[in-house]
Amino acid sequence: MTGAEELRETIVSMSRELELLRTEAAHASTLINALDALLVVDGEDDPFAGVFSALLPVFDATWAIVLLQPNDGDDVLDCVAAKEPRLVGSRWRADARIAKVLGGRIVTTLSSSDLGSCLLSGTLPVSDDQPALYLPLGVRARRGLLILLRSENKSGFDRNHVLLARKFSLLASHALAARDANRNEAESQRLKQLTDQLTESQQALAFRANHDQLTGLPNRAYIQELVNHRLSHKSADGKLALAFIDLDEFKRVNDLHGHAVGDALLCGVADRVRSQIRATDILGRISGDEFVVVLDPFVTRQQVAGLVNRIRETLQRPFDIEGAQVKGTGSIGVAFYPTHGHDYETLRRNADAAMYRAKTADKGSIAFFSRTLGRAMSDKMRLEQRLRRAYDDRQFKSVLQARLDIHSGKVVGFETLLRWVDERKQVHKPDSFLASAGELGLLDGITAMQIDELVGSLRQLDARFGPDMIYSVNISANQASRPAFTKSIIRQIVNSGRASNFMIELTEESFLKADAFQEQILPLIRAAGIRISIDDFGIGYSSLSLLAQITADELKIDRSFISSIHNRPSNQSILRAVDSLGKAFGIDLVAEGIETQKELSYLQARTGISFGQGFLFHKPAFIDEVIASGLQFPSAGQGVLLAS
Repeated sequence: MTGAEELRETIVSMSRELELLRTEAAHASTLINALDALLVVDGEDDPFAGVFSALLPVFDATWAIVLLQPNDGDDVLDCVAAKEPRLVGSRWRADARIAKVLGGRIVTTLSSSDLGSCLLSGTLPVSDDQPALYLPLGVRARRGLLILLRSENKSGFDRNHVLLARKFSLLASHALAARDANRNEAESQRLKQLTDQLTESQQALAFRANHDQLTGLPNRAYIQELVNHRLSHKSADGKLALAFIDLDEFKRVNDLHGHAVGDALLCGVADRVRSQIRATDILGRISGDEFVVVLDPFVTRQQVAGLVNRIRETLQRPFDIEGAQVKGTGSIGVAFYPTHGHDYETLRRNADAAMYRAKTADKGSIAFFSRTLGRAMSDKMRLEQRLRRAYDDRQFKSVLQARLDIHSGKVVGFETLLRWVDERKQVHKPDSFLASAGELGLLDGITAMQIDELVGSLRQLDARFGPDMIYSVNISANQASRPAFTKSIIRQIVNSGRASNFMIELTEESFLKADAFQEQILPLIRAAGIRISIDDFGIGYSSLSLLAQITADELKIDRSFISSIHNRPSNQSILRAVDSLGKAFGIDLVAEGIETQKELSYLQARTGISFGQGFLFHKPAFIDEVIASGLQFPSAGQGVLLAS
């Protein structure tokens, strides 16, 4: 299982637990309200009147009837309490369903049609198709039941109502005991104890539902509730500042020292930040290494800047954890109410954007949200919205750039590149959208689209260029580090039946980013017959041991080494060394970005490099254009080999 999958499962599990805690807290609150209604009754008042008032809205019910056996084993039950007073004192026959409830089971029905036949005298003033919920009650040696009815236009009772009903059975049983015992002191004490237990349970559940279990700070949902509550009570000239703190290199701390040290660091950060803020301020942890500080009140921007700077400085001091000196610096972004937003989510989002600006400029620094940054955020959001639509409409298309034998002029294959063709037919290059597509999680699907389009065009490409062309597809280091994705791409290529015509291009970082790639993915690529190319060689790790381990089929020399190679002696030396490496390991070398005749001539005359690609030969073109174009294949020795 990948780290992303584990994180997703953890988030889903935590969400379920949080929902359960909130449900339990709501149930406890409901039961306390009902019990309070019972305990405040004086004299001969019917305690069920208050209980019904508290419980019926929760179950979305309109009727409530309490039936009790006069003696154990009796087939006829007495109505001892009801929302409709005229039913009190009526007698009821115990049919099979009522008998089942008396035995301790909760029963739900979608119709009340049989209920009227159980009433031995008079008429039950309800329709025949009202949803009903039956739950058992008991007091001392007597058994009974509570029947709740919804109006006929309502849906049936759901699972949450059944869960709450089980808890209410105990409460209602105590209510009967209290009334039958005429509220003697012992019974009242038992009810008081039950109230105290429920109150404590409610408080514990509420705390768990609203606070981070590690640091004890308000969690994401609760801090939003707290801040919006404060904002709703702000005066016309009221102010509030929200600071977003993101720890720097926190993942590295976990990787180097373990998660126990990482947890201790988070607790230490919480303690230090708490020591710098005032009693009126709010501190919360909203995700793994992200904290929010709400500064309220403040008078001037300088006051906020001073307080935030103290937080930054206290985080810059190393943390002594289990004998290790651990750095916990944080980048901080700040947004102001009402200038930068009128609700928590807007302020948090703007402070987050300012934090990202701070982290990009200099980790451990502070940035304040501004109109310029706001415009950049708006542009980014618009781009993201357009990218989502583009993804849904499959606006991402493949372009091909020819790879040639620079000595014979023969086309040996094509690199598959990406373009976004928007609804206005405007073509966007990857550097304008690829990073945002990756952040949105669209890149995997886009890569699959590329391969689908290429596979669908293979027959036409074969007819134009022959069946021996090699088509390369680029995979990012992030994608390569996730076995689930890379395995899906391998399957997609294998299912085309043309795996031997495909080459996967990877950067050097891909091979070093995760052991899983070396151990799990490389063998699958090799077994499928897919070739491997190392892209942009020379600007990454350029490791000799890497070349020995992966036995790549191709090494693509980065454009930065090819540009003006004829005039750059230092690059010429590097190129000769790479040339020797290629020969030693039996790897084909491809010169990227050949744009001038002089560059080509030098490579032909002074190196053993066999292959090249670049604008001098062929500019990237859409697949249908490549198929339809009159590409020429000049004979060996010609200068400019190919043009489009």
